[in-house]
Order: sequence, then C-alpha cells, then structure tokens
Amino acid sequence: MKFSLVILSFLLFSCSETKTSEPITSKWEFISINEGKMNTVDAKMLSNIKKENGTGTLEFKNDLSFSSLGSKTNSQGTYTLKNSTVIMQYSDLPEPIKFNYSVVENKYLLLTNIEGKPLTWLYKKSK
Repeated sequence: MKFSLVILSFLLFSCSETKTSEPITSKWEFISINEGKMNTVDAKMLSNIKKENGTGTLEFKNDLSFSSLGSKTNSQGTYTLKNSTVIMQYSDLPEPIKFNYSVVENKYLLLTNIEGKPLTWLYKKSK
C-alpha cells in the first residue's frame, strides 16, 4: 500500500511539473522592451513598440543553440535552462547572460534580465 502511494505521488508530481513548464524552443518575433519585471502581457506592452529598438527574431533550437537576427545585429550561441532561468552564451561575448523567462498563453515569451536595471523583453511566437 505504501509503495502504491509513493508511485501515485510521484506520477502526480511529474504530471504537474509537465503542465507548468513551457518550452521556449521556437522562433520568436521581437515586440518591445519594457521597464520592470513582467510576468503577464498587457495592451501597454504590446503597443510599446519603439523604432530605435529595431526588429528581429530570436530562435531557440532543440540542439540548445540559438540565433538572434535583427535589424541591428546578428548573433548566435548556446543556451541552457535551469528552473525558470535561461542562460545564453553568445559566441561573441566572454560571459553568459542570464534571464528569467516565462511563456504566456503559449504565444508570448518574456525575458527579464537578472542583473542590472530590470527590463523585460517581449516576443511573440512566429508562425
């Protein structure tokens, strides 16, 4: 009986973990940069488009590589995921950059820098 409870508890825990973790593996279109730490997407963020920030896409691939293609720069590198943190090692930078990330409604990606002034980058999933 105790063994069955342990197995049942493990299965329930595993299922709940799967539902709460959202994959970032996809191609994402840049929308805006917003001040502060954001966990939700609202109309203000969606309309906060400033031309000086440029345009571009960020693609996280299954092989743990990424590419960042924009109107100002083109970069690539590798990434790792730990809890709700993505650690991005750009090929042209000596130190990795860490972001807290969240996927909202399976169509928006929020990346909030961990160090420095809190900023949140908003991306929308490409079709």
